Amino acid sequence: MLVLKFGGTSVANAEAIRQLISIVGAKDASERKIVVVSAMSKVTDLLITLYQKASAHDPAYQEVIQTLETKHMQAIEELVPMSQQIEIKGKIKLILRELEDVTKGVYLLDELSDSTRARVMAYGELLSSALVSVALQHHGLPNVLLDSREYIQTDANFLNAKVNLKETYRRMQNQLPEASLMVAPGFISRSAEGKTTVLGRGGSDYTASLYAAAMQADLLEIWSDVDGMYTTDPRKAAAAYSIEELSYEEAMELAYFGAKVLYPPTIAPLVAAKIPLVLKNTFNPSHKGTLISATPAPSAQHVKGISCIDHMAVLTVSGSGMVGVPGVAMRLFKAVATENINIYFITQSSSEQSITLGLAEADGQKAVQAISQEFADDMAQGLLNPVSLETPMSIVALVGNGMIKQPGIAGKAFSLLGDNEINIRAIAQGATERIISVVLSTQDAHRAVNLLHDRFFLPVKETEEAFA
Repeated sequence: MLVLKFGGTSVANAEAIRQLISIVGAKDASERKIVVVSAMSKVTDLLITLYQKASAHDPAYQEVIQTLETKHMQAIEELVPMSQQIEIKGKIKLILRELEDVTKGVYLLDELSDSTRARVMAYGELLSSALVSVALQHHGLPNVLLDSREYIQTDANFLNAKVNLKETYRRMQNQLPEASLMVAPGFISRSAEGKTTVLGRGGSDYTASLYAAAMQADLLEIWSDVDGMYTTDPRKAAAAYSIEELSYEEAMELAYFGAKVLYPPTIAPLVAAKIPLVLKNTFNPSHKGTLISATPAPSAQHVKGISCIDHMAVLTVSGSGMVGVPGVAMRLFKAVATENINIYFITQSSSEQSITLGLAEADGQKAVQAISQEFADDMAQGLLNPVSLETPMSIVALVGNGMIKQPGIAGKAFSLLGDNEINIRAIAQGATERIISVVLSTQDAHRAVNLLHDRFFLPVKETEEAFA
């Protein structure tokens, strides 16, 4: 089996969908395939605008629905002959009327729950999958349209649902039709109580990996509008280029630290099933893309990629009352976790007098309040200092399996930044030695990425000489 996932730009309009059809049609006809699709580009944002306007009692929400209808109808008219448009247009209009009923309820009641938000956001993938299914059918690729909510069961965290893997795999293995080609909406799922949930922005990648893992696919292909995963963000370093091969671990680290071509949770189901993943460009299908597997080909490059996350905050808890006192870190992390704040970066001084966390800038003040409340008595007694918060900050990370047991890489990186008067606010290196991350001011991040990229991504021969 082969699973192919196409992102929003790959189904953005009729031209993009024709390219999708060409890619699917070129695959071995004897191999079973599941095509997973995101919502058409910008549609999820339109759906968010839709429920925001409806909840604000703004009648302009109806204009958003009309925009959605126009966008999908235009694609149908360009993809399907007029004589065959009636059925698919009817199906699209039926889905849109359901959406209109939901948002009209929000408009009338001035009430918007997370459950309703998830239900509204699900319509993007329901619309695109119906459209792609009909387009494939018209171009000689008969298929069965699935509803991923029938197979992917989650908890009731409606907007970022956690998947019940055991039940999801059981349903996929036992209930998927015996069809040679299936089309499935990504992103959407259903709670055990039967309510629509979504897997978070980027969750269509995860949907595809769940189908691949459950069905023991030979390969998962994720198609977007870039030539795979790059050595760094091309918007930050013009010299960036696509990486031919990565390990699962390298890909996860790069995705976690800002490589947006891949949604971080996507990798986990593939690792357990040992299923390779290839990232490809819908609009440049001849390019090799990036292959991600358990055993990538050996590389002369110790550093495989440089990631950068902006809009970060650095929070520091310090004081003599932390030294030798058990449970301080536990209390700190519990206070942050209670507010559902994700921590990207952790480092502690060897003297135990301070702990520094990297987190999203938007969560900064909330984290300060939670920690200050937890340690109010300690601060009142002078055992801890007031919480320090610094913004705007960025986290820059060097990633690569070749860094393991390879001396000198961290020193070269730190010396390079120091020589160029870039101040490093905090440093962390995982025990695996696969990643070295530094926190620095956002105003220095762009220059830091370029300097590091030039240093570590010279031609292979020069790289070998540099580490000789």
